[in-house]
Amino acid sequence: MRTLTDPDAPWPHYAETTDATPRPATAELAERLGVRPGVMLRHETVECLDPGGRSAMLVVSWWRGRRRPHTSYTAELGCVELPEEQAHALGLLVDTLAFRVVRTRLDQDGRPLETADLVLPMDRWLVRLVPSQPGANASGVSAVRHD
Repeated sequence: MRTLTDPDAPWPHYAETTDATPRPATAELAERLGVRPGVMLRHETVECLDPGGRSAMLVVSWWRGRRRPHTSYTAELGCVELPEEQAHALGLLVDTLAFRVVRTRLDQDGRPLETADLVLPMDRWLVRLVPSQPGANASGVSAVRHD
């Protein structure tokens, strides 16, 4: 079991980009990124593997233009039923429930730069919320994975 404490931390193990096809913004993505629905977005799906080579999570990201450095982020935790493609990648059954962390990276003015869905199998992850401290991220959530 791994513990997520910082959804913005870099993945410490092997990760592979499995899809990088541009996509039009859905209504939900448009709202998250502050763009019009239908605007073309850059897209990337990354499969993150644990040290043993097992799929640990998927990170599905969308952004406009080139990627830029961010100064903060927000994160919201929910659950999602896995569609066929994600279930297959994670070695789970279709419609299995998984944690979904919606992370949005922000610039210094609080404008969204990039948004991502972190898809975490519930049988492999615990999500730990930590209180924010002075100078900590405004979301009050930090993420590190522990074996």
